[in-house]
Amino acid sequence: MLAKIVGFVGELLLTAGVLAALFAFYLLYWTGLETGKIQSEAKDNLRNAWAAPISASAQPADPAAVDAPGAPAASTDWTQGSAVALLSAPKAGVNELVAFEGVDQGVLAGGPGHYPGTALPGEVGNTAFAAHRDGHGAPFDNIDRLHTCDDITVETREAIYHYKVLPDDGLAGAGEAFDCVPDGIEVPQVQGQHIVTPDRSDVILPIGNAQMLTWTTCHPQWDNTHRLIIHAVLAQTEMKEAA
Repeated sequence: MLAKIVGFVGELLLTAGVLAALFAFYLLYWTGLETGKIQSEAKDNLRNAWAAPISASAQPADPAAVDAPGAPAASTDWTQGSAVALLSAPKAGVNELVAFEGVDQGVLAGGPGHYPGTALPGEVGNTAFAAHRDGHGAPFDNIDRLHTCDDITVETREAIYHYKVLPDDGLAGAGEAFDCVPDGIEVPQVQGQHIVTPDRSDVILPIGNAQMLTWTTCHPQWDNTHRLIIHAVLAQTEMKEAA
């Protein structure tokens, strides 16, 4: 009888192990393939839309395409699910990732998402993005490598916005160890990198008249008990030539 019980328990453990391995394969590999495909198609669509005259790209040819994954957004019409910008942060291994409007799970499965209602790049306020740290290509996997004065760029149809990560200790307002932005720029008194609980929605709120950028992701890796926050401030705007 005991041998049967031991055998049954062993079979259960083996089955559980196989299921765990399959889930890990799905999370690490398969979702990454799916996200990579979405990213590739969205980037091509976005570049093509930006290269076209504004009058031709302001509205999609098919109105129903507005909510399609990767459908490029018009200049000021950031519609839920539309591709809106390209994000780069060399220090974190982020290279021209397509960001979409929205932060629900369907949107984040395709890549980083812009928090609706937060500022657009270059505006006064807080331009906030979220992304996965594991699964779906883990686009924000290494943003913990970002520290004082590291570069983050946000490219839109009109411009490339260059942001500098604020000091980890939050002493930017006093000018301590933070001379990587031109004089006269309002620098918010907030830490460049810190960990918060998930209920801290205030991290995406504006601070004064600063032109901020915020990235959020889960922390620690493979869990979601906390959030890793990166704050940066706009240092330079590089306007593109009109199409």
